[in-house]
Amino acid sequence: MDRMKAEQIALRQIDPGERLLWSGSPAAGAAALRALPAGLFGIPFAIFALFWIWSSWSITSHGSSPAGPWSFFPLFGLPFVLIGLGIMATPLWAYLGAGRTVYALTEKRALIIVGQSVQFFAPEEMGALSRLERPDGSGSVYFATREFTTSRGALRHSRIGFEGIPEVRHVEQLLRDQLIRKAA
Repeated sequence: MDRMKAEQIALRQIDPGERLLWSGSPAAGAAALRALPAGLFGIPFAIFALFWIWSSWSITSHGSSPAGPWSFFPLFGLPFVLIGLGIMATPLWAYLGAGRTVYALTEKRALIIVGQSVQFFAPEEMGALSRLERPDGSGSVYFATREFTTSRGALRHSRIGFEGIPEVRHVEQLLRDQLIRKAA
């Protein structure tokens, strides 16, 4: 998404009198690259599901009565093939999702806009900043965390911030100057 379009989307979300300091979008290619390991996991998953379907079809089709209920047994592998294909498409979903994401920073709050969903982060909701910077100056800056419980009952933390943005140091400095110091 170009900078002007991101700015227009951000301006529609801020309050009257609130000043937009920065807006931007994550780099779609970087988002897809971050999702690549998950996508690669989908390849053996889908191949195993296809192998299972082929094996079960071979066993059930060579029986004495192939028209029986066991002839449908290989079809139970189809959902797993679809899951594997969905996992393989993870980089594509990340790429498309980055194109719908806008980050914004005002003197009062940080915003993460994804499609029609908007998350607001006031200074008192922000914690310690952390920055990941690449050699070209792009990177991610994280300013909040959320706790969640996994299906096994483990407590996990998810970092929240602006991911895959250009000039990450500039945005980090704006966050420090405008929001973090206000919360202290």
